[in-house]
Amino acid sequence: MNPNNLFRLRLLIVALFMTCGFVLLAGKLWYEQVRGGERYRTSISRQSVRRVRLSGLRGRIFTSDYLLVADCAPRCNLVFYLQEMRQPSLRRTVQNVRATAAQVSAVLKRPDTLTEERIWKHIRTLPGEPLEVYRALDDVELAQVFQLMPRFPGLGVEAEPVRRYPEGPFAAGVIGYARLSDVRGEPDRRNFFYYHADLTGRSGMERAMEHFRGGLAETGLRGAPGCELIQVDHLGFVSARRLEKVPPVNGNHVILTLHSRAQKLGEQLLAGQTGALVLLDADTGAALALVSSPSYDLRLVSPVWHREDYQELLNDPSKPLFARAFQGAYTPGSILKPLVALAMLNDGFDPATVVECDGRSLIGGAKISCNNRWGHGPLTLKGALEKSCNDYFIEMGVKLGMEKISAMFHAAGIGEPSGLEIGGTSGLLPRREIKNRRYRGPWNSYDTALISIGQGLVLLSPVQAARFTAALANGGRLVTVHLLKEVVSDTGQVLYRKNPAPAPPWALREGALETVRDGMFRVVNAPGGSGRLAHSDKLTIYGKTGTAEVDVGERRINNTWFIAFTSHQGRRYALAILLEDGRSGGRDCAPLAKEFLERFLLEGA
Repeated sequence: MNPNNLFRLRLLIVALFMTCGFVLLAGKLWYEQVRGGERYRTSISRQSVRRVRLSGLRGRIFTSDYLLVADCAPRCNLVFYLQEMRQPSLRRTVQNVRATAAQVSAVLKRPDTLTEERIWKHIRTLPGEPLEVYRALDDVELAQVFQLMPRFPGLGVEAEPVRRYPEGPFAAGVIGYARLSDVRGEPDRRNFFYYHADLTGRSGMERAMEHFRGGLAETGLRGAPGCELIQVDHLGFVSARRLEKVPPVNGNHVILTLHSRAQKLGEQLLAGQTGALVLLDADTGAALALVSSPSYDLRLVSPVWHREDYQELLNDPSKPLFARAFQGAYTPGSILKPLVALAMLNDGFDPATVVECDGRSLIGGAKISCNNRWGHGPLTLKGALEKSCNDYFIEMGVKLGMEKISAMFHAAGIGEPSGLEIGGTSGLLPRREIKNRRYRGPWNSYDTALISIGQGLVLLSPVQAARFTAALANGGRLVTVHLLKEVVSDTGQVLYRKNPAPAPPWALREGALETVRDGMFRVVNAPGGSGRLAHSDKLTIYGKTGTAEVDVGERRINNTWFIAFTSHQGRRYALAILLEDGRSGGRDCAPLAKEFLERFLLEGA
């Protein structure tokens, strides 16, 4: 081949390869810039912009007479803004932060706990967030920090909301408490680079009203989060803050049905004793007082519930963390006799029938003593209620049968929730299958005799006792017990108001309820009534005593009861009092009921 032609061929091949290279390079550049441009722009944006979750302020809780019982107060913390403390290198930045921390520690006279390891960790994980150095600055420390700010760039103060319970032990089991949420379990955690957690309710109404939808209310105590976009540099330090901000929505305020004076009076009267007191509006079911004694101080919980305090409460044998008023399931004793009497009357029993009480009942060879060992003698139904005669109700109850007694108990709400937003025990409704399951035996007449006097396989809470007492007062309507009165916005607008629907009345024979009420009147107002220590010259009180023998460990104790209802200024009230390890309902609880009702209803605010 001609040498010239060979040279031209080689030159053509080289030119062809170079042209292909340029074509490939141009194609790659087009692909990366045009086809992949949006992907790279998104990636760059993600590296330079941080999405921050902003938490809303939690709503307040008030009693019905507007005593503030749960609030959010600001806690001022000392922080370092690292982007303002940067030096030419990260190591020199860390040294500058350490030196500043040492000087601030000397001025505030607080321990210098900010280590280099903690600073490095913050730079690696949260460089766009302030570094918290000291929490809960007092007024003197705040003044000192403000004096230091001109000398130390990057020194700052940030406020965070802390849940505050200004009334301490007031209705602790009802109000409950709130703590910062664990961000690891929050469903929106992946949507934010920096996550400011909310205060979340852990118990009581704090938990029950965490989220609420009703009326005009779209949020409960916990509001809706906001969002802020911040720009950061290649190291993650803030370079331009608040590119975009959506403010959070604060939570709504909750108004409880509790009346502060009734609650405080109940707590005062039960101080030093173990038990519960419940006061209801007999017509609406609004809980005006829910006292559990002993209790605990909510100020121990916020902002941090220290392990030592919690363990001390947990190990306390009096169980202050146990809300007896609605969580406790107790043997009721004779406070159930009005319900047994209603079951008898509804079955056609003649209340004038006389039963001779000799102080004991023999059922299947077993003896059950009356509360009067020598016997009450001849008694009618009203007299048996007045004297709380076991012999009478055992004889009549066995004739009536467990199904009819249990049906009346069920109509009175035993064995079902009371309706409280914070829950509570359902109690135990006597049923044949329960006896068989627990004791591997059939139901017998002795079991019926026991439930006829409120013993045996029947349990209820003080709230449930007050609930059926309200029905005795209002004409046989079983109310739904509730604690929520209103939900109110920040501007004072009522977003929701509780208006309970009236319950249908019990299906009772004519005159049955009046007969039982007359017997309960005699319990308190007759000279020989078992609850005569509740007699008042200022109020007309109807009541029923109860004393239940229960085994606690190796001891047998009496749990003592008193239920009562009365009216004042057009409103009807139902009351239940329980005291553990007492003498009798007539001696222990009846005088407390009189004092409570007179002082609350007659002494005024």
